Order: sequence, then C-alpha cells, then structure tokens
Amino acid sequence: MAKNPYHALAVSRAREFPSRVAFAVVIGSGAAYVSHSLWPVLWFVLQVGSQHLHHLVAAPLRRDPEQPVTKAQEAGYLGTQVLNGIVFASIAPFCWFAGGEAGRLAALVILLGGVLNLAVLGNASLKFVITGLAPVILAVFALPALTYLLEPGTSIGGMAFLTVGIVLFVAHLAIAVRKWETNQHGLKRALRASKVERLRAERANRAKSEFLTVMSHEIRTPLNGVLGMAQAMAAGPLEPAQRDRLEVIRQSGEVLLTLLNDLLDLSKIEAARLQLEDGLVDVAELAAQAQAAFAPLAEAKGVGVKVWVADSARGVRRGDPMRVRQVIYNLMSNAVKFTEQGRVTARITATGPELVVEVADTGPGIAPEVLSTLFERFTQADASNARRYGGSGLGLSIARGLTRIMGGDITVHSAVGHGSTFTARMVLAPTDEVAAPAIPPPPAPSAPPPVPAEATAEAPGEGQLRILAAEDNATNRLVLKTLLEQVGLSAAFVENGREAVDAWSTGPWDLVLMDIQMPEMDGVEATREIRRREAAQGRPRTPIVALTANAMAHQVAEYTAAGMDALSPKPIQLPQLIATIQQVLADVEGDDAAAVA
Repeated sequence: MAKNPYHALAVSRAREFPSRVAFAVVIGSGAAYVSHSLWPVLWFVLQVGSQHLHHLVAAPLRRDPEQPVTKAQEAGYLGTQVLNGIVFASIAPFCWFAGGEAGRLAALVILLGGVLNLAVLGNASLKFVITGLAPVILAVFALPALTYLLEPGTSIGGMAFLTVGIVLFVAHLAIAVRKWETNQHGLKRALRASKVERLRAERANRAKSEFLTVMSHEIRTPLNGVLGMAQAMAAGPLEPAQRDRLEVIRQSGEVLLTLLNDLLDLSKIEAARLQLEDGLVDVAELAAQAQAAFAPLAEAKGVGVKVWVADSARGVRRGDPMRVRQVIYNLMSNAVKFTEQGRVTARITATGPELVVEVADTGPGIAPEVLSTLFERFTQADASNARRYGGSGLGLSIARGLTRIMGGDITVHSAVGHGSTFTARMVLAPTDEVAAPAIPPPPAPSAPPPVPAEATAEAPGEGQLRILAAEDNATNRLVLKTLLEQVGLSAAFVENGREAVDAWSTGPWDLVLMDIQMPEMDGVEATREIRRREAAQGRPRTPIVALTANAMAHQVAEYTAAGMDALSPKPIQLPQLIATIQQVLADVEGDDAAAVA
C-alpha cells in the first residue's frame, strides 16, 4: 500500500478546483434568481473559502506519494472535506423553501448531483467519500421531513413517496458504483495479467533470438567446414562422379546456410531487433544485378525475365542496400521458381520517396482462400509445393517484415490460372550522393608468389606473406589452412585473442586474420590491444581482417571502430577472402607510398 494514500486524489482535486468554483458560481446565481435574495452570495463566499481551505490543507499530501501521512494531516484533510460537504449542502434547503417549485427541483438536482460526484471517488478513498457524502445525504433525507414539519398541510404520503424515491436513487447509485468498482478491479487485473504475459512473450522472444544467435554461430562452424572443404576439393583433380557428388554437398550446404540466415532474419524482425543500415541504394544497379542473377535460371526453364526501371526510380536513394536487394531477389526468386512457362516481369517505379517494385509472373496463380495466409511463416500456397519446389516458406514473411520496417508493405493480386503480381513498397528518400556498387563483385585474385615446398605455417619462406590467424575452432583452422595453401599462402595459427596479441608482439606480420568470438579475449578486444601497442611502441599498422559470420551493419561498425580494416564473412568463400586480403594490402602499400612522398 502507498505510504500516502491521498496523493493521487489530492492532485486530482487540485486540478478540479477551478471547475468547482465555476459550479459554485452557477449554483449561487441560479439560487439568487429563483429566490430573489442576496443570501446565495454569502453562500458562494463560504463555498469558495471552504474549498480554498481544503486546497491549502491538502498541499502537503500533493508533494510526495512516498511521504507518510500523519494523523493530523489526515484529520485536517478529511475535516475540511466535511466542511465542504456542509457548506455545499446548505444551499439546498434555501432553494427548497425560498425558490418555489423550481427551487425544490434545483435543490434535489444539486444534492443528488453532489452524491453522484463523490460516489465515483469510492475507489480512490472510502474515508474521503464517506466524510464528503455524510452532510449531503443527510440534507437529501432531511428535506422531506423538514417540509412536513415546517409547512402545515403537506401530504405525509407525498413526502414519504419522495423519501422512497431518494432511497431508491441512492441504492441504485450504490449498486452502479459497486459494479463500476468491480469492473475497474477486473480491468486492472486484466491489465496486470496482460502486462505479465507481454513481458513473458518479450522474454521468450529475446530468449529465442539469443538462442538462434548462439546456434547460428555453432551451426556455421561445421557448415564452414563443409563448404570450405568442398571448395578445397573442387580445386583439385576429381572424377566426374566425384565432382557431381561434391556439387550436391556444396548446394546442400548453401541451402542450409540460406535457411539459417532466414531464421535469424525472421527472429530479429519479430523481436523488433533488426537494424537497417543507413546506406546508399543504386536502383538501376540492383535491377541489372537481378536481371543477371535470374535470367540464366529462367532461360533454362524456357521462361523469359525482364527487369524494367522507370526514369522516376533511377538514381541513388538512402536505405539499406542489402535489405532492398533481399526483398527484390525474394520476389524474383519465387516468381521464377513457380513459373513453368511464359514470363516474369519486374517493374520498378517511384513516387517521391516511395519505391514500388512490381513482380508479375504467368505462373499457376494463387487461390483466394490461400491469399490470407500467404505471408505467414512456414506457409506455401500449396502444401505439395514444399515437396515439388522446396523452400521453407519464410521468404515472403521476411520480405513483408523488411518492407514494413522500411515504411511500406507488400500486397499481392492473383487468380488461379492467370499468374500473380506482388507489389512491394519501400520508403527510400532520393539523394544526390553517389553510391558504391550495392554488391561489388570480388576482383579476380592475382597469382600469389610461389611457396617453397619446405615452407610451413610456423616458418614462412623468404618473400612470403607473414599471416597470423586467430581461430578457436579446430575445424575452422583446418579449413582456413587448406584454402590458403591452395593459393600458395600459409599462416601461423593461435586459438584466442590473447594468444594473437602475444604472437603479434613477437615480430612483424603482414596481415592478421581475426575471428571475433573467441575465449579469454575476443577478436574486437584483441584488435584494440594491438592498435594500442602499435601507438605506444611506434610500430607500423598491421592490417587486420575480421573472419566472422556476425556481419550486421552495427557489428561491422564496431569492428571498424576497434581498428579492423576489413571483413570477410563466414562460411569462407576463397575468392572473396583473397580479394579482401589483396585490398587491405594494397591500401597499406598506398599509405606507405604516400608517407614516403
């Protein structure tokens, strides 16, 4: 229970003070008019004075809800409320006896209105209501009796009937107030239960997201081994049958990786934790890439593909290029997958900041009863589609979630046998800035220097790049070692960030490949420590490349802030890794040349 049970009531009554004065003006003016007397003026002065006294006495109760109320404060607060009730009720007998029929009606309305006004405060403070109601109810019941006593010839039956009517009104009012209080308590219980359930749901969502994040890292580790070794084997001599089987392994691993990414995206969207990158989107470039990506697959099925961009949509817009691409590719992928003949046409238009992507196909169409559930998770238009076409049914749900985060939505119009049209709307403000390619293709790596046969990871040959690799997982170390050796590179391996810092301190290194999640010291902290020691010892900057599956925009920003030069995502793709290595080494050479100049 609150230490100050009158705080909220006192604050509320203080806000109502001007309105109570206004009511007093109306009642006093009406009483003076029907009675042709100036006595209501005196009543008005007493009424305003008692209200002001009550306002002053309540001042300590309004200050602090945690300050305990003393007996004297409570007695003063309730006592001035009794005084208010007595002064307020005193106008009713005056109107009753001096105002004729209109005055009697006004007296009853004034008193019963006062009863109603105070009765609804019973939930706030029962003591306050009782002390305020007592004088008013006493006046209500006293009027018929006083009339019978003071006015000879008054019908006792009429006054008794009036008294019964007043009793019934008060009884009905009490029942109504009781029901209102019961409903209020029920509503509060429902709100508390709803809040508890909402908190439980939020905790469950957070737990799910954390679980998926952890499991993502754990699943990507063996998946990195599968895809990495598949790359390594594909680079060597294989029999045709072996190469076909290896391609199945590679494709299956990539499907698993896509599913894993979809689950993570869906979890973040549902938990409202997905963050969009504030980047630049070149719409025409994205359209060209979509055309290039899906045309070969569609042509193999005998289906035409055309991506058309209106002049209004061309140019650069602010947004997350990866997520915009994800929406467009998802709609294009579905259209090509389910269209067996005819065409798939994507039209990209814009109206002001709103970018509109319409993807129409000549596929089988979607039944009306399915459209309402089409964007639900793990849902496909036909249950048999999961067996015939594959897929998890997450793509459309994720695409709709992304468009809604970007201030838009996805709608669909379809008829069985007449194809479907999906329309995605995204708010992407135009800008005059120049965007880098949304998804730059990795440059072809140049041939690395030959490696002497006797060279090892621990003792690089003369002229060979000295690479330090920090990776806590044995499988990932083997994959990285194998892939690097295929292009004539070797590395010295350590198993955590602290060992990486210690190894870096032993001598000059051309490059550090740094995992992020490692025991003892993670990759971010290890990078900070290396940069700190470089500054303290005056050593030249060693390029550091992050090797991690955690490649969201805010995570990349954290790596950059720590001093990392680039990121190559896991599962490792050898061409991308080599391109990244070449880029950071070229940047170092450029910086050195600039320093010499």
